[in-house]
Amino acid sequence: MSWLIDRAYEHRDEAQALLDRVKRDRKGLKVRYERVDDSTWIERTISPNPLKNKQMNTPPVTLQEAEQAIALYRTARNAKQESEAQMAEAERIIEAFGRTHLGDFADGRLELDSGTLTVKAGAAKPIKNGRPLPTAERIELANQLPPAYVRRSCDFAELYGCGDKMVRQLLAAHGVEIVREDRFVVL
Repeated sequence: MSWLIDRAYEHRDEAQALLDRVKRDRKGLKVRYERVDDSTWIERTISPNPLKNKQMNTPPVTLQEAEQAIALYRTARNAKQESEAQMAEAERIIEAFGRTHLGDFADGRLELDSGTLTVKAGAAKPIKNGRPLPTAERIELANQLPPAYVRRSCDFAELYGCGDKMVRQLLAAHGVEIVREDRFVVL
């Protein structure tokens, strides 16, 4: 039995020697080693800002590549619109079927040959005379309801361009920055 223990120590010593040799050979590189468990180590790069280095290494995009990307995007967008139209029609049919066969559902599920329908609770919203409640009436309703049922929220789009010094100081005091993720759109 002791030869098994000796062999295990021998393998451990070989692995440690290999790890030490790898560390020594890669010492000039900006990497560090993290231990995951007794036998697993992970090599991580040491970089103060890894995203900055990736951006610096990306080659500039040529006009031809941009033209190809726009053509590909437009083709994919058209295919997506067709697929979404088909999906919308299918969802309409499934919704109608589900509503007419609601009594057949067991535990919120209905097993069919091609799949399973489940009932998911949607967001609750106020409706008056079959139409969504306008913002002014929502505010009036919120003022009349008990505070336990009313939630305040911020208009972040308005806060983004806010020039009010007090608001900016308040946000800065809390360490909050309002940002906007702009994108380029192909028309």
